[in-house]
Amino acid sequence: MYQKPTQPALIGAIVEDAVKIYRASFRRCVLIGVLYAVVSAALDLCVVAFAHHEGLPMTDVEALLEVYQQPPVLALGLLQLVILLALFGAVLVVQDAVVRGEAAPDLARAISIGFARLGRFVLATICYAALVILGLLLLIVPGVYISNLLSLYPVLMYIDDAGTQQSLEGSYRLMLGHWWHSATVLGVAAALLSLIAMMVDMAVGLPALLGGADVTGSTTLQLASDAADALLLPMLPAAMLALTNDLKLRQRRGVR
Repeated sequence: MYQKPTQPALIGAIVEDAVKIYRASFRRCVLIGVLYAVVSAALDLCVVAFAHHEGLPMTDVEALLEVYQQPPVLALGLLQLVILLALFGAVLVVQDAVVRGEAAPDLARAISIGFARLGRFVLATICYAALVILGLLLLIVPGVYISNLLSLYPVLMYIDDAGTQQSLEGSYRLMLGHWWHSATVLGVAAALLSLIAMMVDMAVGLPALLGGADVTGSTTLQLASDAADALLLPMLPAAMLALTNDLKLRQRRGVR
């Protein structure tokens, strides 16, 4: 059973706490992860079908970019992104219940909360992306700084029911004075997630490369990557939640 920390922790302990959250919530999140994978795979299959119908090649990166720039594909991509954001929020809802020691909401309830707060989540994500892009245009460093400083807004939105502005401001207040501490925790989580995803891609992609790269091989690789999302999806929310809890403890105790 998961035990929530009562004292601010070092980076290694926070990462360990994130792993505990992931393990404690995995069975309750796996169906959301499966839905996430299905939505991701559906777009990939639609892209392949669209390219085949329009006679567009998918033989290299440039050709793929051309396909993804087509208006129908862009529209489907935006729809997919919105649905995936809601499912990401649903995972946070389930994991927060585990952290609090409460009975986790069932699948329908978690997803309904994910979609109920979707409007403000999308708006906050647009504001976040705009600020990060603006910062990147200003010599890159400000964008990197902002991307971490405001990155906990989804957690505050789904565990504290914060609004668009409140979630961004809340992330700023929590992160202030703890930028490197937070960046290291999230960086470790992102690196682990990338490593596992890369291993999955290699396991599926190596036979495809040996057999010759084609559309079928590329599609198989992408679908395998989508399937891995069912297992990988709860990892990043768990790290964000563990970090948020640690920063709240630091804030209450005045720890710098």
